[in-house]
Amino acid sequence: MAETVLYEKQDNIVTITLNRPDSLNSINRQLRQELGEAIEQFDGEEDAFVAIITGAGRAFCAGRDLKERAADNAAGVQARASQSMSADRPYMWPRTWKPLIAAVNGFALAGGWSIAQMCDLRIAAEDAKLGISETKWSLLPPFGTILPKMIPLSAVLELVFTAEPISAQRAYDIGFVNRVVPGDQLMAEAMTLARQIASNAPLAVQYFKELAYRGQNMSIQDISSLTYHMYDQLLTTEDSKEGPRAFAEKRKPVWKGR
Repeated sequence: MAETVLYEKQDNIVTITLNRPDSLNSINRQLRQELGEAIEQFDGEEDAFVAIITGAGRAFCAGRDLKERAADNAAGVQARASQSMSADRPYMWPRTWKPLIAAVNGFALAGGWSIAQMCDLRIAAEDAKLGISETKWSLLPPFGTILPKMIPLSAVLELVFTAEPISAQRAYDIGFVNRVVPGDQLMAEAMTLARQIASNAPLAVQYFKELAYRGQNMSIQDISSLTYHMYDQLLTTEDSKEGPRAFAEKRKPVWKGR
């Protein structure tokens, strides 16, 4: 069976490519499992600092493979919410505290939007189309319930109610996309951004990502307390001693991620 997710590492940067181009990289059971495994592999590699997620061919991801869902329904297999979300944690809660970049080429619809949303930063090709299309097929977008933490509620409601895709520029205007670039520059721009991130202390980046996500649902007092605790932890690491030493010696730091 062909791989539906490709994994490549160059220096400290991983590229994860959704690889069902003939199906616009739609999410079937195999791709869902392999994407989770790829993120776990990235998370577990000490020398992997940043990952880029993109799609093969002319789409990022067109969402759930509804042909597979229809076949399940015809076979009497009852679909469950657990196939799309967890009941005991926020939807799309980060699977890794390492930074993820979505390089959105072509269509990013429904579950494709959710994969982009799972990432921390998003770069889109000028001709990309992004949308939340579940209501078109009598399904729910569980990731949409936390989307108002990222973009205005009115924009979320329009996306879900109309189920119509928007342009990359519109996604940028509402704050979902960080950058819009010509399609032929997409991966180069994503790689440049990844290198900028990877040049910084990996643990400092990861600690801040964790604080940023956890802090969304915390009081000021609680997030201040957690920050105090995690900062104390960070200051005991080898990298937190390497940074000031490299500055004093007028050289680039050599990060170990520990």
